[in-house]
Amino acid sequence: MKSGRTVAITIVCLILGIMVAWQYKSVNYNQNVMSYENKRAEELMEELIRLQKSNADLRAQLTKLQEDVRLYESAKAGSDETYRNLLNELAEARTFAGLTDVKGKGVIITLKGEGLSTVYDEDILDVINELRAAGAQAISVNDERVVATTEVRKADPYIMVNKIPMTEPFVIKAIGDPDQLYNSLHMIRGVVEKLQGYSIDVKVEKSDEIFIPKVRDDGSVIKIDLLEPVN
Repeated sequence: MKSGRTVAITIVCLILGIMVAWQYKSVNYNQNVMSYENKRAEELMEELIRLQKSNADLRAQLTKLQEDVRLYESAKAGSDETYRNLLNELAEARTFAGLTDVKGKGVIITLKGEGLSTVYDEDILDVINELRAAGAQAISVNDERVVATTEVRKADPYIMVNKIPMTEPFVIKAIGDPDQLYNSLHMIRGVVEKLQGYSIDVKVEKSDEIFIPKVRDDGSVIKIDLLEPVN
């Protein structure tokens, strides 16, 4: 009899233990589900906010572009003269930035070292700066257009211009008043005299027909991807 009670109590305790364990597991599962659902809800909310902001930005850009189109269309439809002025301003800006081929009068300078002497990047920069000071409106080095972002630097055995490796002789072309450019280079103690003192052969020729190509438009010379216009 006593043995029967012991067995019964053992079975009841076993059943209670299983029920408690099952209940704990169920509660823990529900908590995990709720935690995941809360986390997922937060992520979805953040994603929704991000998309709403992105959508707002795109709408603002679209509105700006539509307004620009409207202004240009109004200018074109309302006044041919205004439209022509806009085109002329655009052409002048592109020419100034070096985005178009140009031609005109000017000078051609050839630099080459004599004997053991060699042309350095500073020598080319001295010539370019003197030409700019004398009113040159377009300059090139070995047919590479010199613009605001052009670099001229030594990278033995080359000199890099617009990331293009170059060697002697260096032919520098400049469009401007030929007499003014020539005289500026030949001033007493000027650039030509200085370079000749370094045993560099310098030839300066005036020309009525100089062609200077536009800057390479492959994104390696003119970069504006990090620039944001200020309204």
